[in-house]
Amino acid sequence: MLETLLKPNTGASLSGCVRWTQPMDGVRVCDFDCALSVPPAMPAEPSEVPCEVLFCRQGGLRLTMTNGRQVFLHEHEVLLLLGASVQSLSVADGLFSGELVLIEQSAAAPCRLTVNAARIKARVTPHMGCVVLRSAVWIDSLAAALQSVPEQDRAAYSAIKAIELLYLISTDSPLLTIPPESVSRDHYLTDTVRQVQEYMVSHLSDPLTIDQLSARFRISPTALKDIFRQTYGRPIHQYLLEKRVQHAAELLHRSPLSIVDIAAAVGYNSASQFGVAFKRRYQLTPSQYRRQARKS
Repeated sequence: MLETLLKPNTGASLSGCVRWTQPMDGVRVCDFDCALSVPPAMPAEPSEVPCEVLFCRQGGLRLTMTNGRQVFLHEHEVLLLLGASVQSLSVADGLFSGELVLIEQSAAAPCRLTVNAARIKARVTPHMGCVVLRSAVWIDSLAAALQSVPEQDRAAYSAIKAIELLYLISTDSPLLTIPPESVSRDHYLTDTVRQVQEYMVSHLSDPLTIDQLSARFRISPTALKDIFRQTYGRPIHQYLLEKRVQHAAELLHRSPLSIVDIAAAVGYNSASQFGVAFKRRYQLTPSQYRRQARKS
């Protein structure tokens, strides 16, 4: 199912690095670091493997189940799919990186672990075969390790950790806790957060803050931050920063405005602060970016 996101000609716009390997019998791994965008509701194709594990290092993913429930995956979280009833997939704008591990039923044999498949199924089935594993002892240590594992070892390491994940779930290990079934968000709050997002994108030059936005749209700051992150895959301040520098890049490419004017147009009081934020995202100063864009 998730494999279709990382293949060309499936309706997704994909660019960057996508490496498929088979580090052991019965296990295929995709180590990806790419820019990925898909239609608002990309149909989810049936999986060819019984188990999929996705370690998300950057970006976010939203799955819509056949009963209408939405599941959100964020950075440094793990998604487990086991016979999931998924209707469609969507991703947050921008970079998407991580490791996708596709596991056959016999894959645990080389590791000589006793994995109770029936127990795993019993724990995952109430979630329609789709579980997001968040902050816990094992998850936090895994997220830290994936940042330092050499690139050439990442696929094999991810395969081993995916099988370990299944083992921990099947043995009810306290290192890993399956969360209770999600409670659907109030549709009013979800619609309000979408209105906030639209307002932000159309007012990038304004000095936007969470307190101002929550007061304007009559939503608590806590609910705004929580639901925004679940809906758009990252914190509201990070999303706003990305939209500002993306719009700035468009202006540098297509408009005759000075860099000072562009900085003001995307909400920066000084060109120096704008330059730091822009270079952090594009690894080029605004002037360098404009020169390269015009040459191309």
